[in-house]
Amino acid sequence: MNTHLRIVHTSDVHLDNSSQGDHHSAETFRRVVDTVLSEEADLFLIAGDLFDHNRVKQHAVDLVYEELARVPCPVVLIPGNHDCVADDSVYHRIDFSEAGSHVHALTREHGNRVMLDELHATVWGKGMVEHEPENKPLAGVPERHEDHWHIGMAHGYFVEDAQSERSSLITPSEIAESGLDYLALGHVHVYMDVSRGNTRACYPGSPSRQYAGSGCVVRVTLDPGRGVHFEPLYIDLDC
Repeated sequence: MNTHLRIVHTSDVHLDNSSQGDHHSAETFRRVVDTVLSEEADLFLIAGDLFDHNRVKQHAVDLVYEELARVPCPVVLIPGNHDCVADDSVYHRIDFSEAGSHVHALTREHGNRVMLDELHATVWGKGMVEHEPENKPLAGVPERHEDHWHIGMAHGYFVEDAQSERSSLITPSEIAESGLDYLALGHVHVYMDVSRGNTRACYPGSPSRQYAGSGCVVRVTLDPGRGVHFEPLYIDLDC
C-alpha cells in the first residue's frame, strides 16, 4: 500500500427538497462538486441521501448527471433512507453512465464493492432497501483486497447501545471490527467523528446550512506513512 489518497466525502445533500428550496439544494451540490475540483481529490464519496425522496423530478436527475460529469476522479455513492432502493427507487431509473464511466453506484442489498486499482483502493457499500431496525449497514464487510486501501460506506445511525430500537444501527464494535481504513458515513446531518479501534470513521454532516451545525464536507487524507486523517471543509454558499 504505497499510494497517497485525498478523498472528499459528503452525504445528505437532499436534492429536490421542497422544504429547503430546490434552488438551494441544487446550488449546494454544485458547490460540493466545486470543492472536489478545488481540492484536486482522487476520490469523491457520497454516502446516501443524495436525493430527498424517490419521486424526484427529472431536472434533479439531470443536475446529477451534469455535475458528476465535471468530476475528473472516480465517484462512488450509496443510497440512503430517503432514496433507498425500494421498488419505486430513483436508482431504478437513473443511469449514471450518462455522467461517465467514473461513477459507481453500490446498490446491492447485501453489499458490493468497486476495485479502483489505479488508486490502490477498494470501496464497499450496501443499498438500503428499508430503513428499519433489521437493517444492518455494516453487516458483511468483506476482507481487505490485496494491498488496497480498505474503504467502506454506510448510511445509518451511530449508537453506543447496540440494543437500541432505532433503525439502521451502526455500533462502536462494528466499526472497530470492520477492518476498514476509512468508513464514510451518512444519515446524521452534523459533522461527527466516530472512529473506533483502527478504523477512522465520520459523518460529514449535510453540506446544506439549512440544518443546524452543518454546511461542510470532509477532506480525508490516506497516507501510507502517517495513516488516515480527516477534517471538515466548510462550503462557501450564500443562497
